[in-house]
Amino acid sequence: MTADELLSAMRAALEAEREAIRRLDGDAVTQAAAVKEEILRGVHGAPAAERPALVAALKELKIELRRNLLLLAHARDYLREAIELCHPTGRGRLEAKL
Repeated sequence: MTADELLSAMRAALEAEREAIRRLDGDAVTQAAAVKEEILRGVHGAPAAERPALVAALKELKIELRRNLLLLAHARDYLREAIELCHPTGRGRLEAKL
């Protein structure tokens, strides 16, 4: 995998994850996370001579990765608040996982 291929694949996975977060689609968020993990396994398994370029490419994605992390945190908080509003006594508490 070249650095350009890595960036392209990871950006596509991050975009899919962002869309899933916006839709509050937990299954799609999980699927996007699996794709990201597979990409990172590819980086880890790359020959040692190729890794520095791949790691440098990943550093370009820090802002996008943080943006998705922030969206996930907000989505979790919104779901928690919605659950609490529906069940203010805490009875019948629902678990929301993204």
